[in-house]
Amino acid sequence: MAAILLIDDMKGVRESLAMILEKAGHEVTQAAEGAQGLSAAAGGKFDLVITDILMPQVDGTEVIMQLRDSARLSRTPILAISGGGADVPAEEALKIAQNFADEVMPKPFSRDDILAAVTRLTAAA
Repeated sequence: MAAILLIDDMKGVRESLAMILEKAGHEVTQAAEGAQGLSAAAGGKFDLVITDILMPQVDGTEVIMQLRDSARLSRTPILAISGGGADVPAEEALKIAQNFADEVMPKPFSRDDILAAVTRLTAAA
């Protein structure tokens, strides 16, 4: 199974998603915000990064750009997720990420949808 870095500032979403992935046999490292995620990415080996887009301080787009600029991490598949925000719908948040992430997925998503995306992205790596 895959080693997954999961970055999401919403604790409930992050923990629920981690539980789904772990029950499916994946090893999940959680990060509560973008800078923490980048630090974890620099210090670990991951088969997939799942990042929320709308986060305070370092947002998911910045995370993706920095991962793509890293020689060691540039080929790691990235799944961008977003439920939107107060002023930004999910589709708008994911539009920019679509240019750099391997796949995008609006929240909420089903267990089957997220596991299918993980399978697609880790099989292609």
